[in-house]
Amino acid sequence: MLSKALKIVFWGEDSFSDIVLNSLLEAGYHVCAVITPFYDNLIYKRLEMTCKKKKVFFLRCKDVNGAEVCEYVKLLVPDLCIVAHFEKLISPELLTIPSLGFINLHPSLLPYYRGMAPQHWPIINGDEESGITVHFIDEGVDTGDIILQKHIPLHSDTYVSDLQNEWRKLYRTVILEAIENILNGARFFRQKHLAGSYYGKLKRRYCHIDEKGECLQAYRLIRGVSMPYCGADYNGMIIWRAHPLMQESEILMRHYPELGMYWNTNRGHLLRFYDGILCIDKFNQEI
Repeated sequence: MLSKALKIVFWGEDSFSDIVLNSLLEAGYHVCAVITPFYDNLIYKRLEMTCKKKKVFFLRCKDVNGAEVCEYVKLLVPDLCIVAHFEKLISPELLTIPSLGFINLHPSLLPYYRGMAPQHWPIINGDEESGITVHFIDEGVDTGDIILQKHIPLHSDTYVSDLQNEWRKLYRTVILEAIENILNGARFFRQKHLAGSYYGKLKRRYCHIDEKGECLQAYRLIRGVSMPYCGADYNGMIIWRAHPLMQESEILMRHYPELGMYWNTNRGHLLRFYDGILCIDKFNQEI
């Protein structure tokens, strides 16, 4: 089968999905339809605009696994269904429809960080790398065979927005490479399920800084939940940016013996932990 003759149905939700969709269209692939869930917000608008511009049928539906959607997809007779940044699970009935299956773009190095928060936890946990996986979808959650992976280094000052910028670069080509791997009969890899991990959606209660904890752990939390997300909370202060003080830390810790927030005329707000001090670079007070 010629790759550009593939009939593709695309499933996505947001601006990251839109990058992948545009990569397919610009490469000349035939995308029959784009399907997105019906949420009470405007997250889908970028996809809708692309579909309108490129004359691709756009379907926004309340039940992506409903009978009407299944029948519609069957009528399209797709060769391949591609999923990118899509929170809903695909039903077993839908999975049987495309001849080449469903594939998903998941922004972590599976089997680690399955689930809906792979952008936050590698940074919060202090990992040295993250990445992207394209895999076949089965009836589990991010458990299907791996088609390819791309690695992204995480540095000691990487923020969640930096990681997402790396996603954007890779999303322009990674699905195209995955399709070629499928058509060329490349070897796929079964996931090592016992070694994996799963994280649910990030909740606000996970974003509180404990002054009794470690300084670097708080720093990782700040970097992992900063803009465009909710920020890390310390007693009503939402902290977006910070950095640990190294050379001056011991002197300042003697000057500020108790745990908590201090004001320093040269440094501004300083948050003292038992093992170090964070200098708060950007924040706002919670209303």
